[in-house]
Amino acid sequence: MNFVNMFRELNSGKRIGRFAFTVMLIIGVAFSVYAAKDDCTNIDGDGAVAIQEVDEEDVGVANDYDEVVEEDDRKGVIYLAVIGGAQPKANACGLIPKNDAGAWTGWGGPLNFDNVTIGEGGNSRNHIVIGGTYFERGIGAHSIGTFVYDLTGGDYVKFVGYAGMSDEKDPGGCGHGGSSHFVFSLDGTEVVATDTLTGAADGENVEPLMVEFDIPANATELTIVMGDGGDGLGCDHSCLGDAKLLTSQATAVEPANKLPTIWGSLKARY
Repeated sequence: MNFVNMFRELNSGKRIGRFAFTVMLIIGVAFSVYAAKDDCTNIDGDGAVAIQEVDEEDVGVANDYDEVVEEDDRKGVIYLAVIGGAQPKANACGLIPKNDAGAWTGWGGPLNFDNVTIGEGGNSRNHIVIGGTYFERGIGAHSIGTFVYDLTGGDYVKFVGYAGMSDEKDPGGCGHGGSSHFVFSLDGTEVVATDTLTGAADGENVEPLMVEFDIPANATELTIVMGDGGDGLGCDHSCLGDAKLLTSQATAVEPANKLPTIWGSLKARY
């Protein structure tokens, strides 16, 4: 073999190697961009109480909505899930709790789908609508529900979500569409607690409350408690819409469909 042919073969091998590396890189990026709803364990169809888009939502109609919070597809977004995800390192669906599944909901369990409400039991889940806003991603349970998430699998810097009561109980559920308060703790220290949130008040649906707080670099565990609002468990179909963990990669770009903090109050306990 002469030197010209040797050089050609060597150069060809380098090109093949570079091509293979490029393909692997593209595949790696494609499968690690963000937590994808399609990879979760989702219900088929519109749910037991079908969601319906309207021009203006009505307190007298269950699961109607006039606003949508779509899935956040920024890089570095990890959604909280309950079934299709993984832990301590999230998979394509997201991050699931590490505590016993029996503690995730006070009634209507075991939870069997992602991104749904509690419904009226195992075969009656619904998509998440809170106060006229439909959330493509989220967690639904029944008070009292406790979720403990392992934070050691990622470099999380912030939590964001929207707390409230499922529209599936409006308008007649216990007279106010259920009630819950939500408590968020990091490594056993309470950082945020909401006031009691109801499904309806003064003849109108109660809009979702944005909850947002920073996660210190050394935090190892996030605990979320969906409480009963102090009046017992009846009708407490609690929800967290668009509940997600953000890395520094995600916080560099603001989402296009972020809702404001529009109802209720937060009590910070840093």
